[in-house]
Parts: sequence; structure tokens; C-alpha cells
Amino acid sequence: MGTVTFDGYILSALVTVALVASIYLAGRLAERRGRSFRTWAWIAAMLIGPLALPLLLLLPNLHRPNGNHA
Repeated sequence: MGTVTFDGYILSALVTVALVASIYLAGRLAERRGRSFRTWAWIAAMLIGPLALPLLLLLPNLHRPNGNHA
């Protein structure tokens, strides 16, 4: 016990990249839906990770249908 294979390092790197990407995507998706980029990026980073993406899709869009802010 205690040895990590090269595959383990690759998997760890891929998971890390996916988590960082989900932080950015959550922030951008929140921004497009009328919410704060910074707040949702922090929520994704510190609290719920990639689960922030489906949560944002479940929350109502704060922009009006014509594209103006509410």
C-alpha cells in the first residue's frame, strides 16, 4: 500500500481539470441567466462543485424573454 500508478496521476489530473472547468462554466452560465458570476463560481468551487451546473439550470432565468434585465 502506498504506491500510486501513473494511471492514478492521470485520473487525478483529469478530475482536477474537470472541477476547475466546472467552476468557470457555472460562473458563465450564472451570468447568462442573470446571476452573479463571482457568487456562483465560489459556490461551485467551495460548496457543491459540478452540481452547481444542473442547479443553475433548475433555477429560473432572471432575464426577461426579450433579453433585458429584470
